[in-house]
Amino acid sequence: MNLSPKKVLEQFERNEINNSIAFDQLISFVENSENEHIREEAIQILDRIGIFSEKLFGILENILISDTNRKIRNIALKFLERRFLNKALTPLKWAINHENDYECLITIIKSLKKVNSEESKLILFNEAKKIMKTKYLNKEKRIENKKFKKVLKKLLKTKKYEFFTHKELSQILINFITIANLTKQYPNVFYEINSENGLLKELDLSDYLEFEVKGMPFGWKNNIKSISEIVGLKYLKYLKKIDLSNNQIEIFKELVNLENLTHLILTNNKISELENLECIKKLPNLEYLDLRNNDIVKKIHSNEFNPRIRVLLKDSYIKIK
Repeated sequence: MNLSPKKVLEQFERNEINNSIAFDQLISFVENSENEHIREEAIQILDRIGIFSEKLFGILENILISDTNRKIRNIALKFLERRFLNKALTPLKWAINHENDYECLITIIKSLKKVNSEESKLILFNEAKKIMKTKYLNKEKRIENKKFKKVLKKLLKTKKYEFFTHKELSQILINFITIANLTKQYPNVFYEINSENGLLKELDLSDYLEFEVKGMPFGWKNNIKSISEIVGLKYLKYLKKIDLSNNQIEIFKELVNLENLTHLILTNNKISELENLECIKKLPNLEYLDLRNNDIVKKIHSNEFNPRIRVLLKDSYIKIK
C-alpha cells in the first residue's frame, strides 16, 4: 500500500499509529515530497490532528526561510497564525522583510495585525514609512510611486504614531502592495488615494477603445474577463469608484464586497445576465451606474433599480423615478 497523508490520517484515527509516528510520517511528506498537493495535505492534516510541537514550529519557520514554493510558504504562514500566534512575531518580522509574493505578504500583514502587540504595531508602522522611500510601484515598468509617497508623507506628519491602530496601518500596507501587484498584472492601472487615511478611493482598470491601433503588440490591453481575476480587489474595501470599461466582463457579483462603492462604471463589457442586478442591490452606497453597451440593457426595467441611483443605459443617463 502506497503511503499518503490521507492514509496516515486514517491509520491515526483507527489508533493503528500513535501521535509520534503520525507526526514523523507527515513531516516526511512536508520536507521530502516534490508534489505540492501532497505537501499541502500533510500540513493540513498536521493541523487537524493537533500536534503543535516545538519541532513543528521550527519546521514552519524553516519553510518561511528556505522553501521556494510560495503556496507552501503561505500555508505555513497561516498555520503559524492559527496555532503559534503567541510566538509568531519573530518569524513574521523576518518574513515581512524578505518575502516578495503578494499572497504571502497579505498573510504576514494580517498576522501582525492579529498579534496586536506594541511590537507588531511598530513593525507595521515602520513598513508604512518604507513606502515613502520606495521610488517605484513597479520598477520593471518604471511606474513611479508618487501618489502614495505624497499622501503618506502628509499623513504621517500630521498623525502621530500612537494614534494609529493596527487595523489602519495594515490597511495602508495592503492597499499599497495590492496596487503594486495590479501594475504587474495589467498594463493600464490608474488610481487615486484618500488623503485622510492613505487608502485607495478610486481604481481605473478600463481600456480605452480610442487608443486601439492596428499592429499594437499583444498584452497592451487589460482584457479582464472576470472580476475574480483582479487579485486583491476584495481588500480595497474603501473604494468609492471603480471603472472597468471596455473589458470582457460578464458577471460582477464579486463586487459586493466593496460596500463603500458609490460609482460603478462597466461600459462596453459583455454583461447580459440579469443575476448581475442582485449585486447592484447589495451595494448599499451605490449612486452611479454605467452599463452602456452591454446586452443586459435590453432586459432592464426602471423599477429594478433603487430610485437614488443614477443609471446610464444609453447615450444619455436615465434617472430612475
